[in-house]
Amino acid sequence: MILRPLYTARIDVSLRERSRSIFFLLAISAVALFLATETLVVGGSSSFTTRSESRWILALGPDNPRLEYRLGHLFSDGDPSGDIAHLLRATDLSPYSQIYWSHLAFACESIGDQPCADRGWETLVKLCPRVPIYHWHAGESYLRANQLDESVAQFRLLMDLDPKYGPQVWFALRSALNPDVIFQKTIAPNADSRTKVAYVDFLSRQGDDEAAYRIWRSAAPQIHSVSFSTVQPYLERLIAADQIDEAVAVWRDLQRMGAVTGASVTKDENLIFNGDFEQDPLNAGFDWRKSDQTTYLAIDFAAPGAYHGARCLGVNFTVNRNEAYEPAFQIVPVLPNHTYKLEAYVRSEDITSDTGPYLRVSDPQHLSFADALSETIVGTTPWHLLHLEFSTGQDARSVRLSVWRPRGRTFPMGISGMFWVDQVSLRDMGRIAETVAVEGQR
Repeated sequence: MILRPLYTARIDVSLRERSRSIFFLLAISAVALFLATETLVVGGSSSFTTRSESRWILALGPDNPRLEYRLGHLFSDGDPSGDIAHLLRATDLSPYSQIYWSHLAFACESIGDQPCADRGWETLVKLCPRVPIYHWHAGESYLRANQLDESVAQFRLLMDLDPKYGPQVWFALRSALNPDVIFQKTIAPNADSRTKVAYVDFLSRQGDDEAAYRIWRSAAPQIHSVSFSTVQPYLERLIAADQIDEAVAVWRDLQRMGAVTGASVTKDENLIFNGDFEQDPLNAGFDWRKSDQTTYLAIDFAAPGAYHGARCLGVNFTVNRNEAYEPAFQIVPVLPNHTYKLEAYVRSEDITSDTGPYLRVSDPQHLSFADALSETIVGTTPWHLLHLEFSTGQDARSVRLSVWRPRGRTFPMGISGMFWVDQVSLRDMGRIAETVAVEGQR
């Protein structure tokens, strides 16, 4: 009588435990089935290659954004409208996925569905406002749709994020806006100096020299710190194009900014920049330049034993050869129809040829006057003064002053030895007519 209730209780406990086990197993089976289905859908979505293969997988996962994206992305050469429908469905199911929105925007652009593309780029710049590439595509999309204000707004944000996009932005806007408006709308007044200079250089490279110089003049007062190398391409283009007045103005601006040190015109009106070689030359602008031809030459712009100061220019003709050399030169701005006087101190050591180095002045741009040559230097000589006078032609804007050695024509023709130059100066002696009149009075 006492054991029977205990037995019944044991049976009840055993049934409860079995029920719990069954429910647990059923739950585990359901989860496993769900995971298996998800794995099948995801795995299948990455392996099917035809639309017919995709139908049965889509039936298993009708609300799976990855599957919809896969369907819209895989068959880009098929039915465009159907592909975009899948991509739209993917963005509806996962509205914060930049991948889905990005592919949707590109797909819409590819079929010319501008409103759809605009919606995609608008969403992307909201989702990822710090990603420059989305602002670039949004700006382009608006520009193609003739929504200029919206396009400029996106390009301005892009420039604030990454100024390196500048040339792409400016090129895109050239067909819609004039250069001054582009500058005002895409470059903030407090923008980096490099960005302002980059825009000037961009206009110059596009051949719009007038606009480039106009923008430079307007921006230069606000440019307080810029490296010479940043402005150098624009300056070199001006000199090469014989726009010497503009180049001189830019050069002086660079001096004011501190990008170029030293004075172009000293108190004694010397037109030669760095004529005493006391600072390293820039190899550009209106400073000294080293020739590209350096074979058999050793050129030293900081040679010791100067006539005055600590440095001078030294040229070593290292191998006895009969070659034409131009070791160093400088472009010097001049006025047309003016007479100039060039002076320099030189010395030499063991110059073997009877045709040694000269100082030469020429006008390679206009050939407005015959080359002016100093006397040649041969043998060994102490420091002494060289000088020559020349008159510019009516078209002259600049001259090329150089150390020059032509090929020898009489024995001994080969040249070796050392040559030094220091204290180079060039002074304007006045207009040719005025000079002639003064000599007549004398």
